[in-house]
Amino acid sequence: VWIATSLVASASRWLSGSLFWPIWLRIAGLKMGSNCEVSTLVDLVPRMVMIDSDTFCADGIYLGCPEIRGGTVTLGAVHIQRDSFFGNHAVIAPGSALPPDILVGICTVASPTEITQGSSWFGLPSFELPRREILDVDRSLTHSPDFARYMTRLFWESLRFAVPALPTILWAMWLGKVQGLNDIVGFFLAGITLPGTVMVLLLVLKWLLLGRVRPGVHPLWSCWCSRWDYLYVLWSAWALPALVVFEGTLWLNVYLRLMGMKIGHRVALSGGFSQVVDPDMITIEDDATVAAIFQAHTFEDRVLKIDRVHIGRGVTMGHGTVPLYGAVMGEGSVVTANSVVMKEEVLLADRIYSGAPCKATGRVTRV
Repeated sequence: VWIATSLVASASRWLSGSLFWPIWLRIAGLKMGSNCEVSTLVDLVPRMVMIDSDTFCADGIYLGCPEIRGGTVTLGAVHIQRDSFFGNHAVIAPGSALPPDILVGICTVASPTEITQGSSWFGLPSFELPRREILDVDRSLTHSPDFARYMTRLFWESLRFAVPALPTILWAMWLGKVQGLNDIVGFFLAGITLPGTVMVLLLVLKWLLLGRVRPGVHPLWSCWCSRWDYLYVLWSAWALPALVVFEGTLWLNVYLRLMGMKIGHRVALSGGFSQVVDPDMITIEDDATVAAIFQAHTFEDRVLKIDRVHIGRGVTMGHGTVPLYGAVMGEGSVVTANSVVMKEEVLLADRIYSGAPCKATGRVTRV
């Protein structure tokens, strides 16, 4: 089991979210229908899962993860039926069989005994959403692309396989340079050349490929979505290893500002900010303390919906909090660990919020 989940995680690094990923998963033993979109899957044992056609699995889905309890590993088959959507970090327990045409929201644990066909669920414990925004978009942009759109996406995703080339070339040049150095200053300058080059190159590519990102909607099979996805593959492969060493320092704040984030003075960012999706959408005001996992976009109905997230002055966002797009955190508010702030929700100033979805649980005491 450990070997199987490790191999999936390794392949996922390069293939997740691409047209090649379903092919790899089928070869690994996962039964999958046609026209499925799958991103990262956590602790997946492929042969225990069946996914029917037209299903969308976003990032970090816990799809039938093996349960380890009392020294025993328990596996169970999982069956996801057609035309379903699973948001980031949704949890589907081993042994689950879910009906078709459902939506399981971000950080939601699916309850097979309660979920019915055509329903949408969110939260912990989960509850049925009475209504949600559904965009009327031509299926040629979401499910059934023409040849030109298919080839455009295939082109950008094929470029992933060239991503390791640049660091390899720079590494070879770096080794050659270092071998000819005798003084400490020269060795230091050579040592910062490799990470500095990839960070600058990523910064240039961000503004060339996307420019200043604006709130809006982008269908899955648009060229913009392909470029957006490719940029974050580059960020993960090139700049992330170099930026990790700057986590917790003000130098990382400087780089994120250059990538488009608006960060005020005396802002403390936790670990995990070496790579930020949608930096243009994030505003953090002075004196904030942030350990959040930003979700400035969703891919519901195979349409990328993107909007701003605003964190007010002096706000504290606890570890693993998830603010969805359009959320506004009022000045001095506190969101406790693992809470979810809903789309376009406005949190009042100097209040404490907890839960998924979060709700006010008290007032902030000023010292």
